Amino acid sequence: MFTIEQFWSLIRTLLQMAGAALVTRGYLDDASMQVLLGAVMTIITTGYSLYLRRRNGLIASAAAVLPPGGQIQTTPEIAAAIPDPKVTIR
Repeated sequence: MFTIEQFWSLIRTLLQMAGAALVTRGYLDDASMQVLLGAVMTIITTGYSLYLRRRNGLIASAAAVLPPGGQIQTTPEIAAAIPDPKVTIR
């Protein structure tokens, strides 16, 4: 699958292609396309960052880098939401 860097590079390239098509057809000029592309990328990455920073996302990220045998103990609700054997109930 993709790494996160490859994913964002793909998204940026697709947005540039869409912007180039809009410039070619005369809907935008080059400067407007650059501003629009920057704004869209900022909104997307901010939303993704907020999604990752939610409580379950932080615990899932921590569980992914734990060494073998490591465990994270949490509440039953969070443990049920994260399908990782390293996340257990207190």
